[in-house]
Amino acid sequence: MKTTNPQHRMLALLSIPAFLFLVIPTAIVVPVALNDSRYITFPPEGISFAAVAGFFADRAWTSALTASLQSAAIAVVIGVLLGATAAIGLHGRKFPGQPAVVGLILAPMIVPTVVLALAFYQFFISIGMVGSIVPIGLAHAVIATPYVYLTTRASLAGLNPALVRSAQSLGAGPLSVLRHVYLPIILPGLISGALFAFSVSIDETVMSLFMQSPGATTLPVKMFTDIQFNLTPKIAVSSALLVSVATIGLLLQVLFVLKRRSSTRMLPLAVSAQT
Repeated sequence: MKTTNPQHRMLALLSIPAFLFLVIPTAIVVPVALNDSRYITFPPEGISFAAVAGFFADRAWTSALTASLQSAAIAVVIGVLLGATAAIGLHGRKFPGQPAVVGLILAPMIVPTVVLALAFYQFFISIGMVGSIVPIGLAHAVIATPYVYLTTRASLAGLNPALVRSAQSLGAGPLSVLRHVYLPIILPGLISGALFAFSVSIDETVMSLFMQSPGATTLPVKMFTDIQFNLTPKIAVSSALLVSVATIGLLLQVLFVLKRRSSTRMLPLAVSAQT
């Protein structure tokens, strides 16, 4: 009979208040977004989808949402390519200065965001790129790359470098090694890193605020300016959208991990049945 450790039970009880402390403030934006009022109030006076309909009917808000999705797409693509390439290139290799290279890759996580924002603004304004969504996406890719690198490197921890050398000695080219050796191992890390990159980009405010323009205003920047000058339930709707996107991404990641674990557990059974 399986017994529960009292320490585990106590830890579970102590984690409940922490969980509620983190979740309840986030969940409040959902009823506020459905509030039947022209202003942000809690508790809601009634349930109505007028604010949601008004959000999607307002060109300024939909343009900000589109800009955020576009910048996030750029950040995810570039961040995954750079982070995965760096993790694969550094895997199983030791050379002088390697800690410095890793530190350089992880630097965007340490350097204050306002410093990076000012540096990117000065750089992009010097080459005449400020005024579109592209520089915002590129700046977001820089801060997203370390997350992809860390998740990919964690996935590569279980890969023996001898497998790569064996595949190369048997005549496999770089693309074949990448497809048949690296990709099955790093796929969970790539998906996790892509979700992290998307979350970091779509929630980033400081860099977007520095490089915004009338044609390139992201959703967090729009929320920030409207909180100061036009406090309406549309802000709560946009917050609910961001929370929903983050929740869906987390659920997809959990489902992928559970499915992968299930298939891994079934593999020995399939092999023994064939033998």
